[in-house]
Amino acid sequence: MKKFLVLSILLALSLTAVRAAHAQTDGPVYIVGEGDSYWAIANIFRVTIPDLQAANGFSENHVINPGDRLVIPGYEGIHGVLTSHTVALGETIETLVLRTGISADTLMQLNRLVNPRRLYAGQALITVEPEEETQPAPRWETGRALTLAEGTPLLALAAAEGINPWELIEVNGLSSAAEQYTGQTILTVGGDRPLRVWPDPVTNVRFRSLPLIQGTTGEVFLTLEGDGMAEGMLGEAPLNFREWEGQLVALQGIHVLTKPQTYPFTLTVASADGRTAHFSQDVLVASANYPVEPDLKVPPETLDLNTIAAESELIDSVVAPFTEERYWTGVFLKPATRAISSYFGNHRSYNNGTYYYFHTGVDYYGLMKEPIFAPAKGRVAYTGPLIVCGNATVLDHGWGVYTRYCHQETIQVQPGEMVDPGQTIGLIGATGRADGSHLHFEVWVGGIQVNPLAWLREIYP
Repeated sequence: MKKFLVLSILLALSLTAVRAAHAQTDGPVYIVGEGDSYWAIANIFRVTIPDLQAANGFSENHVINPGDRLVIPGYEGIHGVLTSHTVALGETIETLVLRTGISADTLMQLNRLVNPRRLYAGQALITVEPEEETQPAPRWETGRALTLAEGTPLLALAAAEGINPWELIEVNGLSSAAEQYTGQTILTVGGDRPLRVWPDPVTNVRFRSLPLIQGTTGEVFLTLEGDGMAEGMLGEAPLNFREWEGQLVALQGIHVLTKPQTYPFTLTVASADGRTAHFSQDVLVASANYPVEPDLKVPPETLDLNTIAAESELIDSVVAPFTEERYWTGVFLKPATRAISSYFGNHRSYNNGTYYYFHTGVDYYGLMKEPIFAPAKGRVAYTGPLIVCGNATVLDHGWGVYTRYCHQETIQVQPGEMVDPGQTIGLIGATGRADGSHLHFEVWVGGIQVNPLAWLREIYP
């Protein structure tokens, strides 16, 4: 009897293994990472959790662990290990084919792309790495994009650039040198430039990080071939490029309430030798998922909409000027000595109202009349009493970067005065919209409030 029971169990296990093996589909695999979940993986690859489990022969209660290999359904005919790549400025399907060694058709299938011409910076693309036993295709990280001028044959372009014409034909996937047209983008490989499609004289243009995130500082770096000037737009915000350590840089805040979607980034460059170039590509802004705070009790007069509008108009005018001199260096210092009691970006309601507001800065707990310190060198742009902000000070640190200090007991600086890092500029109080003594500290970049803690951790630019 026991022998029969053991045989029955072994047979059942065998059949289960066979069913699991047959349940798996032919396709690429994904290596489960730390913190991965069925929901996250299904969301990345746009499949349902039941389909994902079925493709791997898993029950609905099966637990995945880091290092597990999951077959991803819907990609039959594609083999390898699935990875991801964030699209940078200037990347196209053509440059990604050369960079990854993956065909354009496979890239489109993996990412279910309808229009390959609409790649946007910050886009997370699915790519695939060959298994170890597979010979990888050639890959190129560097190169240039050339534009075929009117009346210039491809062979003449190759000769002018000192490039083997057959290499140009192969790299660009052409059938012959006759497959050409005026304005065509021709890619070359090698050299010291990132493989991107940028117009001359641009040799590099990048954001510090992508995608852009609500409430952060967007930072664009631009390198030109020779001297030149640039101007640009990020959505509806103008970008003020200024020279910094051999390149041009622009800083622009991303509003907390910016809708997560793509926005146009445009660039116009004028070189010293008279050349003008234009570049544009959409850029993704992603959600920061700021949390919700408990309701706060504050003086009702600080919630009057007309008062709020007038005060907002005033501060907008104070932080609007772009000062050409950059006063600050390094990271900002803490403006107060004690701990943070409320963080930037948190959604707020007051006096049992709706969650219409968000926290525009960082609150530091502080006792009455404790000192407030300047976090960086700057010029005092404003001081005075306000209804919402209370006794307020605004410092101009140059290049469109400002800091604001609210709810002060007393103000110890005057407009126009230059202050140094660590200098006492006022004392902590509870004036304005405050439920107790504390310092409300803001950082403004390009007329937008951003997370101050980033400026206390990182150096801009």
